[in-house]
Amino acid sequence: RGYPGRLRRRDHTRHGKIISSVTSSYGTALRVSDASGDEVNFRHLVSDAAWNDLLHRGQRRRYARATWLFHQGESPDFVIALTDGIVKIVQLAGDGTETPLALRGQGEVLGEIGVLLDKPRSASVKSVSECVGYVLPAHAFRGYIDRHGLNPTVYRLTVQRMHENEQLRTALTRLSPQARMARVIEYLATEVGESADDGTVVLRLGMSRDELAAMASMSRSSAMAVLRELHDARVLELGRERLVVRDSAALTKLSEG
Repeated sequence: RGYPGRLRRRDHTRHGKIISSVTSSYGTALRVSDASGDEVNFRHLVSDAAWNDLLHRGQRRRYARATWLFHQGESPDFVIALTDGIVKIVQLAGDGTETPLALRGQGEVLGEIGVLLDKPRSASVKSVSECVGYVLPAHAFRGYIDRHGLNPTVYRLTVQRMHENEQLRTALTRLSPQARMARVIEYLATEVGESADDGTVVLRLGMSRDELAAMASMSRSSAMAVLRELHDARVLELGRERLVVRDSAALTKLSEG
């Protein structure tokens, strides 16, 4: 059978990072990598044969929008190879407060670290849009990783993600409110942005303004003020749970403070 995820790439460099325009039957999205070309995306760190073997061994499932794929603290019984749609990674505090950590799109494997370490889920995952994924039991995924010799690949992906998140958190402690919001939006755009023919980049956030403010370490009122400024400057177009980056160059300049 034919499998989703046979992707085509076009790369260009932006401020020391390689931004890949990744196209599949589901549309076009941006992916970020460092200057060495090491992409922060499971699909692009493995061969076509390895990716298709993963899908072949999994059970295809469709998830409606706003569906919890799994919850923080649960037993790591399976992974999900995402072939369509966008999900939100959420950290739950003791008081029940949800803090969004990231968005992930097609080509990701969700829940892999908990499965490989046999540790409870460290975060919850919720679909932002309708999603399609291939579910593989934990024991089968561990066998798949061993069979294809992918332990170093998963380790590299984990370290890159940790480094990327650390850089973002560090930046948010020293930047102005406008620069913080611009940095977070640019980060999300490189993860799940969909490039349009007119040069804009569409972000299906699937999160409230409160959540976006939390990601940028800002109050809701400050975040809304900054978003209005960016909208008035025609850098962004604002929707309810959707943003359109109209001027990527201006956004990057603002994100640098």
